[in-house]
Amino acid sequence: MIIFGSRTMVKLVAAQIFMCMYCRVEAAQRLFRSTTWFTLFFLPIFPFGHGTYRMSCSYCGNETILPRPEADRFTADAQRTAAAASPAVPPQV
Repeated sequence: MIIFGSRTMVKLVAAQIFMCMYCRVEAAQRLFRSTTWFTLFFLPIFPFGHGTYRMSCSYCGNETILPRPEADRFTADAQRTAAAASPAVPPQV
């Protein structure tokens, strides 16, 4: 007997703080990536497609589906903001 199916996995990709376009509150906006995987004996084997990206407001919980180019730009902006906010740490000797 072979047991197969699918499973959707959700991963937090990035987060930024800015004003939500729905609730008009400055809160963390989180970017999630959902990917559906083919499973064999309950183990994920390979993903179907590229997955979907959605942005979620941490204050109101509203979610917006983003196309991949906008999700990539969101991720790059979040990394740039995090690098600018963290002070440079001198190397340990």
